[in-house]
Amino acid sequence: MTTTPRSLPLVALVLAFAVIGVNVRLVAGGKTWADPRYHTEVAPPRLAAADAVQRGIVPGWWDGTGLGVPLAAEPLHGALYPPTWLAATPSALDLLGILHLVWAALGVAVWARRRAASWAPNGASEPAAVVAGLLVVTSGLFAGMAVRGALPALAHLPWLGVAAASLREATDRRERTGAAILLGVLLGLVGLSGVFAGLVDAPALVIALAARRRAAGYLIAAVVGGLAIGAVQWLPAILQLGAEAGAQIGGLPFARLVELIVPGSFGALDPDRAITAIAGDAAWAPSVFVGAPLLALSAVRPPARRLLGVILMLATFTLVVGRGGWPSWLGAPELHLAALVIVLGPRAAAGLDALVAGERRAMIALCVGGACAGVALGALGALRSRHPEAAPAIDRALLDGGLGLVCIAAALSLVWRAPGRAMPVLLALLVLPSVGAAPSLAPVIDRSIVDEPGVWAQAARAQSRSPAPIRMYRPEFMFGGAALARGPVTLERTPGMPALRSEPETVEDSISTFAGASAWKWGIAAARSEDPARPVVHDRVWLAAAQGGGVLLDRFGISVAILPETMVVALDLTPLGHHGGWVLAPLPVAPPAAVMRGWAWAVAPEDAVALMFPMGGRATQIRGTTVLRGGGPSQPDRGPPLPCTVERWDPGDLELACTSEVDGYAVVSSTPSTGWTVTVDDREAPWLTADVLRRAVAMPAGAHHVRWRYHPPGFGAGFAIAAIGAALLLALGLASRLGRS
Repeated sequence: MTTTPRSLPLVALVLAFAVIGVNVRLVAGGKTWADPRYHTEVAPPRLAAADAVQRGIVPGWWDGTGLGVPLAAEPLHGALYPPTWLAATPSALDLLGILHLVWAALGVAVWARRRAASWAPNGASEPAAVVAGLLVVTSGLFAGMAVRGALPALAHLPWLGVAAASLREATDRRERTGAAILLGVLLGLVGLSGVFAGLVDAPALVIALAARRRAAGYLIAAVVGGLAIGAVQWLPAILQLGAEAGAQIGGLPFARLVELIVPGSFGALDPDRAITAIAGDAAWAPSVFVGAPLLALSAVRPPARRLLGVILMLATFTLVVGRGGWPSWLGAPELHLAALVIVLGPRAAAGLDALVAGERRAMIALCVGGACAGVALGALGALRSRHPEAAPAIDRALLDGGLGLVCIAAALSLVWRAPGRAMPVLLALLVLPSVGAAPSLAPVIDRSIVDEPGVWAQAARAQSRSPAPIRMYRPEFMFGGAALARGPVTLERTPGMPALRSEPETVEDSISTFAGASAWKWGIAAARSEDPARPVVHDRVWLAAAQGGGVLLDRFGISVAILPETMVVALDLTPLGHHGGWVLAPLPVAPPAAVMRGWAWAVAPEDAVALMFPMGGRATQIRGTTVLRGGGPSQPDRGPPLPCTVERWDPGDLELACTSEVDGYAVVSSTPSTGWTVTVDDREAPWLTADVLRRAVAMPAGAHHVRWRYHPPGFGAGFAIAAIGAALLLALGLASRLGRS
């Protein structure tokens, strides 16, 4: 490696200051990312996992969405990634994302400084390596990875490249052992991050770069050990994914490839930045902007054959993944694109050195990149006339893209007139477009919006004195005071309902009206869930209850609802707060835990749904009767539910005191996921699925103590496999030490 021990700290310091400087508004300016999905879907489970670990609890279960979902067993939650456990506040989670950007930038720089026989025999220069790292992490693509929770998996990829190259080039046992252990640890972290695409790309990169006969044993030990460490996340996930439904993603529209070289955030929820004609209606990453300089300069030197294979694989995945629908846990195509950019980053550093030296090939490459950007901007300008609704986003992209073209032209002019001179100015010109476009690519808002409970949150919390979470119903579409959360939708207006507004919801509206799981940090759980770990039948139950939703809210103990003001007045409910035409109101519903003295049976979930919510919306089952899964004699209703006293309601640990004068079923409004066990008076008992989305246990007459506990299926076996993987890497290190002694 050409980076000396003294120069590496300097490179790290420069990159840290540069990345923090670009993101200073997040670090010290009291701001956070202005992305509704980040604050309502991505951040909440990570905050819940950190809170659980800091309280000494395994992050196995989360009550913050639906009627509870597995936390650790859903890979997209990222609950078992150790650095996440340090981030129990929104500001700490933002800072963790920025630290991963610094780590990724430094990895790209160190990888660029390594010797490589074909494209940079002596390694890239330090200034070029630093700029290459900045070009990667200041791109809109990596800002998008940060707000989608995928950055932890990607940030380790350049370091895997460094370690793989070190293993291949190592000349003695000590060097091979050190490189293999580093590879194993980094692969383990990628696996624990919960990003399956990273778990595909990382081993492929490592094997392609490190494969060599004399290092084969070390490579196998590193890969096996790293993947074994990740088993603690993926073994429970495999068992969970077999029974649960995940969200779906789509392929990357080919039109969006224009965004690679045009600064924009065309997939954002904000209509002032989104261009659905390019990004489609269901874009995953807000931005995929990379920049013409990085892409053009990475093509200056021909890649080695083994690296070319990785590049082609990642490019293929980018264009193919998600076509026809794809489970989101398998990874969006943008993830493979980000991995491709990381691989190209060190090569761009070599191209930068060639450009500074005035090499003709480098100048031609940058000129071609600038020409492609100019053509893309022209096409974007033509699109403006056909899509006037996207004019704000297009105008901003044209302005930022024009700045980029000017900088490329200035850089080429500088190299033409004075090759080898004015290197700092030249490199600054190439970085400036990405830095200048940062406010458009990753806009920010005041942190107080997400940190401080709003009026509704304070009012809802004041209603409950029970340890059980406050379950809240939020309409799928909100309009009037709060806008839509999922983009433009056309609906017929219902008489008496607030008027429709067809623009996406702002972060402030999302937080103040409890979108997604954003209110969980204040003890308020969203009953309607978009979480990928929700049960398969969850959505069908809500759909079946659409005509009589009040019955669903009552049965499942959902005690707070956001309703149209006209409905609140008609039902004579006491408002807790207003937001435009919408009102937060408490509901007189059944308790979240109760003894049901009547029961019916249904073999399949569809039969149970039909019993509870038949066509027309009028329920046939009385409040005190539960629908159990299975078969047996039914019991006619014998009165309303008898409330159980909730003595404890911690994540994955519930204690109830229930009393009934007759035999019945103690039913709790908590999802019937595999992994739950129950005891009645300290004796283990079998439990049943009740009302499709709840759990029940048979209880004889009298007073009884019921305790529910959750353990992620496969977690113990996964932990044992992870321990074996860590032991393998440790044994590798010990064997090397013993061999030297």
